[in-house]
Amino acid sequence: MTDQSLASFAKGSLLMREGEAGDCAYIIESGQVEVLVQRGGEILQIGTRGPGSIIGEMAMLDDRPRTATVRALEDCNVMVLSRADFARRLETADPVVRMIMRVVITRYRDMMTRTQNILPPPGFQTQAEQVENSDTSHDVALSALKINQALKEAMGKNELLLYYQPIIDIQRMKIAGFEALMRWQHPEKGMISPGVFIPVAEESGLITELSKWALGVSCDAAKSFVSLLPGKNAGPHPLFVSVNFSVKDFSDGDFFGQITHTLDKHATLPENIHLEITESLLMEAPDATKLALEKCRAHGLSVSIDDFGSGYSSLSYLHAFPIDTLKIDQSFVRSMIGSPSSMILVKSIIGLARNLGMKIIAEGIETIEQARLIRELGCDECQGFWFSRPLPFKDAQAFLNNWQAPEME
Repeated sequence: MTDQSLASFAKGSLLMREGEAGDCAYIIESGQVEVLVQRGGEILQIGTRGPGSIIGEMAMLDDRPRTATVRALEDCNVMVLSRADFARRLETADPVVRMIMRVVITRYRDMMTRTQNILPPPGFQTQAEQVENSDTSHDVALSALKINQALKEAMGKNELLLYYQPIIDIQRMKIAGFEALMRWQHPEKGMISPGVFIPVAEESGLITELSKWALGVSCDAAKSFVSLLPGKNAGPHPLFVSVNFSVKDFSDGDFFGQITHTLDKHATLPENIHLEITESLLMEAPDATKLALEKCRAHGLSVSIDDFGSGYSSLSYLHAFPIDTLKIDQSFVRSMIGSPSSMILVKSIIGLARNLGMKIIAEGIETIEQARLIRELGCDECQGFWFSRPLPFKDAQAFLNNWQAPEME
């Protein structure tokens, strides 16, 4: 059984049996089930559950046998939440929250033991059912699980793809590289925003699989871009594709080994791939991240900090970690002309990078005024809608040949 999958149960079949070990929980998507307990030789129905309800979760929390039998009253479709997936989510929770959950489940089991001999009246709805049917957080969690399941299926159906936003050498007006940005082309819902599925993937741990996939695709794209880039549009440095990684990627085993394995598999030079991370990653997993990045940098890969200035903004890590590039958060770039504080911050970041020997990329360039100003301030490279929106692979290939530096004067 995979960490999370779908299953169907015909009317009258058992989803789980009282006394058995609990290796999974179920979230009912359609149909209805009844919850049964055996007391004094009798089988008592103590409740029913319908769409949106979760059943079987207690046995995964405290590793005790199932306390009830669950039988399908109708044909049912359910989402299966495995013990492995549940354990991974529980490990990332706050220790105090984990402790409280275990205390609550113990008390709930005790309460159930005391009351299960009492047959509830017809139509009675337990407090648990009331919560499941009315709690907003329950709906949010269920939605996240559904997105995660659909995302797993999307990977197998080739619904995921990368778009590439050009990064321009603003001083020379040449093509420096591209940032690879993940997209989900759903067959029914259309293009789903990364802002919807990336947080869900990070929470569930699926992000590591997405990152591996994105790196492999980016390696092939980088080789293609390098071969197609005309000399007239090429800058002084090797063209690159920048790939985003999360804290989960660095805590999931040998990050450096996975990177080099993928580069070798796709016959891609390290100089053509840049690793892009966020400020928060350096603070959440500093030791593992530093060691992995040092190995990557020694291998010839460049490291960029994305959205600099929007996160922790601790200056201490800038000299402690192997960082090559700072990417100024687009919110400051977009507001710098009308906001003196944003202008001061942009100037300060550029000056800081210069003093530390780092390159600067400005994100979010949308007007010629922003492009002119950021060039005057000494920024190295830029990206934004004024140059180009993120492009599908074939359009990005065409961009290499069709690029003409816009008039800046």
